[in-house]
Amino acid sequence: MHSHQNPTFTTREKAHFLRLFPELDPLDVQDNRLWMLSQKMMDYGDCHPEGDSTTITNGLAIFGQWLAHDMTFEDNSRFQGRPENDFLQNDRTINLDLDCLYGQKTQTFYYDHQDTDKLLLGKQFSDANHHWYDLQRNKQCIAIIPDARNDENFIVSRLQVLFIRFHNRMVDYLRRLSCPPNIFQMARRQVIWHYHWLIIHEYLHKMMDPEIFRSIMENGCRYYRRPVAMPLEFSGAVFRVGHSQTRGRNRISDKLNKQLFELGFFSEMEQYVDWHYLFDFGDNKVQYARKIDTKIDRSLHNIPFIHSNDRREKSLPYRNLKRGEVYGLPSGEDVARRLSFPVIEVEESRKLGFPGTPLWFYILREAEVLGNNGKHLGPVGSLILGECFMTIMQHDDQSYLKLHPRWQPTIGRQEGKFDFIDLIHFSLEE
Repeated sequence: MHSHQNPTFTTREKAHFLRLFPELDPLDVQDNRLWMLSQKMMDYGDCHPEGDSTTITNGLAIFGQWLAHDMTFEDNSRFQGRPENDFLQNDRTINLDLDCLYGQKTQTFYYDHQDTDKLLLGKQFSDANHHWYDLQRNKQCIAIIPDARNDENFIVSRLQVLFIRFHNRMVDYLRRLSCPPNIFQMARRQVIWHYHWLIIHEYLHKMMDPEIFRSIMENGCRYYRRPVAMPLEFSGAVFRVGHSQTRGRNRISDKLNKQLFELGFFSEMEQYVDWHYLFDFGDNKVQYARKIDTKIDRSLHNIPFIHSNDRREKSLPYRNLKRGEVYGLPSGEDVARRLSFPVIEVEESRKLGFPGTPLWFYILREAEVLGNNGKHLGPVGSLILGECFMTIMQHDDQSYLKLHPRWQPTIGRQEGKFDFIDLIHFSLEE
């Protein structure tokens, strides 16, 4: 699906993507061998024998998908040949500016004409115990939002609604404090600042190796210091770790479990999604994400909405491996050496006769070996993930990291803290 955000006419004055380590040789692997490796990533079980993650909830892992939609959409490579960076186009702004939520203010169909400081919600549903809103939709039930990917499944769609309600609730909250003429801009700034806080203190803090997280927070970034373009090592490898965390079956309420792709076949949000199964409210209901490792749920090996007679086209693991080859990414071993991290041995690469390990696969295996058995990313994955997010936010004119580095949230259960439970309570309060 394509974004509705960027205008039709785009400039090609600068590249949208870059390589963090252009001095490293691309890893060349034949397609048939990439296919063989992708088949070794098949996980036939619904969960791992040793259990799921104990720290990363299903909601937090899916938040990673929502983050990706806010940062990048590249669909020009088509897996054919190795394009130059200048021909790869990012259809999202690199900044974590919630353009997937706000669009452009001139796109008035995203906004409530009865209160233009607020975003427009869709139809309201209810059952005996709950009421909830859908996204606004056209006559064909297509969501009217800046990025159509944020309506691809129940849970991502609910995150979109949650952030719409967060903005609208923030407008009401600020109006009670004062009523300046720029209330929309004030609310938008507060929403983005709290969003960035969640990225750092919830997502990165739990996804990254603790020592590398602390080092970046205290000492800054070393390898990605200016966000002039999106690093391919990030978008084509590291930030695809969420595919390993993805569950085949998802608990969305006390009555419903949904198969992964069953989530995507809906026209309206007629079924209630209970946040208690996505984030940890302390009531033992939460469902956790899968651990980060090289096994991918079997549903992602046969994507139903990709219409092709080629099995490889329908395999997400193969597509990820092939994308890395098309992008000209170096091997995981070369990147680890470049960063002076321990180089792990990848048995699958050795047995298949690879000259090195595809970076995406290497990062998943590194999480198994050096990431506390998949509890978090290993050093290579952690550093690239952390540096990309932190550098982008530190250079963003809308981020609290640049405008007000000592800012702390005040609307959570505890002053100076804010998590997804606080976000949900604040947004849904009547």
